[in-house]
Amino acid sequence: MVVIEDQGIVRAVLAGKGDSYQRLMEKYQGRVAVTITGVIGPRPEVEDLTQETFWQAYRSLDRFRGEASFSTWLLRIAVNKAIDFQRRRREECYYLTVDDTSLAQIPSSEEEPEPLLLAKERQERLYRYLDRLPPLYRQVLRRHYLDGFSYREIAGEAGVPVKTIESRLYRARKMLRSIWQHHN
Repeated sequence: MVVIEDQGIVRAVLAGKGDSYQRLMEKYQGRVAVTITGVIGPRPEVEDLTQETFWQAYRSLDRFRGEASFSTWLLRIAVNKAIDFQRRRREECYYLTVDDTSLAQIPSSEEEPEPLLLAKERQERLYRYLDRLPPLYRQVLRRHYLDGFSYREIAGEAGVPVKTIESRLYRARKMLRSIWQHHN
């Protein structure tokens, strides 16, 4: 079982086998990066925050009690790192970057380019509006709709009940709808 394997690695690291931690890093690096991206968007800082997450987890490993799985504990650290990053940057006004699609990358099929460009514009607008939400609500929308996580998975990461996630999603959708209607 994965949880028991992770706890064994944690015990080995705490017993002085620090090189065992590399296995946990390799195993969870992708999930940590996706989690951070879900909060702050696709930014160059994701890699740094991912490394900071693993470094903080390593330094705090003696406080891991095993009440939740290692991955849940680690992803909670990642979320906190990302939210802290957002708080530090709150005074700056920036927009999320979206995968750049140049005109050369648009398929040259018989399909008209105008619908593709309009769809791209709507997507960019959605990301800008999403960025205006408080981090807590933005993150839950991203995790559910963009990353495909279930309510239960999001609740496990956040360390809150599933009902709390349902409530946050409801409020987040309501806020996003309000922003969208206000600007259209």
